[in-house]
Amino acid sequence: MPTFNDIEITTRVDIDFEVYCGTCGAGLCSESDTRLSRNRNYAQVTVNACPNCISKKDDRIDHLEYLLSEANDEIEQLKTKLSSE
Repeated sequence: MPTFNDIEITTRVDIDFEVYCGTCGAGLCSESDTRLSRNRNYAQVTVNACPNCISKKDDRIDHLEYLLSEANDEIEQLKTKLSSE
């Protein structure tokens, strides 16, 4: 779980929090990290893309590429049929 350590408010505290994907709701704590910004030294959270959503997106792309390939094959077959008539 990402944690902000040694954050000064009026005293120093450690803050534990959870991170979830806003799209699918998967937990992203293992895909998240904390740091302090370079210039202003503000607390920041970095979150990698949701592996669950990326996998679904990749599956969808593969399916659409398959459908496109099928459509292109059908177009070529129709062109061949028309040119032979």
